[in-house]
Amino acid sequence: MTAINMESISSDLIVFFALPMKLSPLFKADFKANLRLAWPIIIGQLGQISVNLIDNVMVGQLGTVPLASISLAISIFIIFFVVGMGLSVALQPLVAEADARGEAQICSFSFKHSFLINTIFSLISIALVEIGIELIHSLGQNPEVVHGAIPYLRISMYSLIPFMWFQAFKGLSEGLSETRAPMIAMVIGNAANIILNYMLIFGHWGAPDMGLKGAAYATFISRVLMFFLLILLMRYWKKDSAKRLWDYILNVDPWHYSMEYFRKVLRLGIPSSLQMLFEVGAFAAAAIMMGMLGPIEQAAHQITITAVSTTFMICLGISVAATVRVGNALGKDDKKGMRNAGAVALLQVVLFMSVTAISIALLRFVIPTWFIDDEAVIEIAAILLVVSAVFQISDGLQVAAIGALRGMQDIWWPTMITFFAYSVVGIPFSYFAAFHWGLDYVGIWLGLLLGLSLSAILNTWRFYRLTA
Repeated sequence: MTAINMESISSDLIVFFALPMKLSPLFKADFKANLRLAWPIIIGQLGQISVNLIDNVMVGQLGTVPLASISLAISIFIIFFVVGMGLSVALQPLVAEADARGEAQICSFSFKHSFLINTIFSLISIALVEIGIELIHSLGQNPEVVHGAIPYLRISMYSLIPFMWFQAFKGLSEGLSETRAPMIAMVIGNAANIILNYMLIFGHWGAPDMGLKGAAYATFISRVLMFFLLILLMRYWKKDSAKRLWDYILNVDPWHYSMEYFRKVLRLGIPSSLQMLFEVGAFAAAAIMMGMLGPIEQAAHQITITAVSTTFMICLGISVAATVRVGNALGKDDKKGMRNAGAVALLQVVLFMSVTAISIALLRFVIPTWFIDDEAVIEIAAILLVVSAVFQISDGLQVAAIGALRGMQDIWWPTMITFFAYSVVGIPFSYFAAFHWGLDYVGIWLGLLLGLSLSAILNTWRFYRLTA
């Protein structure tokens, strides 16, 4: 990357964040419009993360080793999960731009090609894990932890198929600014996940007592249910918007494909996947490094990452709304509209994450008790939660800025920024701080803090420069 003038960046950011405070009538309207579009997406994103949250809370009742096992398994599964999400989020800006121009056929074409890409990706991912799953034994983890992690990972990987199908239908729906149908499907699906976890983990209501495997089967079944629920909602929900969604699906010819549309989806999807991969890869690397320290540290890491993932998903919902609204403005060639749509998203995440930072810091000794009754794990998790509270605003800013840039179809600069922030700076800092500078688990999380902060500063600056 080229040299960056930090004084210029600071000046630009001050001016940028001062703009929303004028709160012109137009900006107030943008603020409300973003929230109106974002809140169903936020509930939906919370539904996505609640699957792992519920698994963690219930598996934590089984003890420290099972919780460490789920941490190891999820740290591997999440890599494929977020790459898949990155491929699928390419659909929203393409549909939003085409919809703004009244190009219904392009919306249908983009959906069809995205669905096939998602299917192929999920099958390749399953094959890769099955081929390399025994390599987990060489990661320097506790053997008991590995023994529990492998079957959970295997089952979870097969849930990637219905998840990626769901993402394609969800992307079409959200790109057309209809965010309620995916939200309803996820809420119902995750309610089912809670019930299935209760039955299959602990053997209630006549179900077998499957422990950790039960959590994985519950996740698989709930994701299949969400996919079919979304199809039914899009087909039969008695709303004009829902009928319109189904019309786009009816326009799909399942037998004819175009390399042009594959390239359009992948041109946005691959960089988006890499952006998510670099960030989540940093957290996955942190989980493996925590496992090298021991199962207690790994369990504490899993509790902390689960807590902060919840707040991140809310910001991701705001980010997706920004992608759609910026994409609409791009389709209308409205530069001021693009700027306002991104600015309100950045302001919203700052306001929200300021509250969560204070809340996490105050509840640092309470949150771990929701997962486990182990004083050693709780003590370490409380320290890690303080570090996570510090990076809340950075985490929100970077995902909102990337969402706004994705709506503008600016993809490679954010990808390079995230690679630099996490792979060049964050992960190496975590390793050296933990294993060479004597900071142990705190050092690992300080590296995450550094990577998130760099990504937030540089991506926000990038968005401001493009819309100035």
